Amino acid sequence: MNTEEKNKDVKTKDEVTKKEGRIVVSTEAELVVGEMTDRVNDGFDAGRANRYDVASFMILWFKNNAPDDAILEIRRRSANAFSMLDALQKKYKALGEVPPDIQAVLDKHFFGEAAKEQKKAKKNLKQECITDTLIESEQV
Repeated sequence: MNTEEKNKDVKTKDEVTKKEGRIVVSTEAELVVGEMTDRVNDGFDAGRANRYDVASFMILWFKNNAPDDAILEIRRRSANAFSMLDALQKKYKALGEVPPDIQAVLDKHFFGEAAKEQKKAKKNLKQECITDTLIESEQV
């Protein structure tokens, strides 16, 4: 095999690699792809869809038609507490201020109930007042 033939083989392999990708899915998702493939092929005599065709179609269809609540649900399932804490830290560190509700949770965690007791309650203004009228006197 000369060098030109080897280059053609590599080029052909690269082209195939670019057309196909590989992903790993859960066992449950794999079963669903199989079920969907069976549904597509049931009563379809003009050809045969394989798992690759069905999975590719499902992913591309979802890309173009996914509702916002589905995207939110994927985010919710992918979130973890440490990433959320890191994001909060970066955000509020850049702002230079921590919101009162988060500050209260931090105080409770690090100082317990004693943190609440140490804070002084603000006193409300009294509604009682003296209403005086200025009487101008003729005597000066």
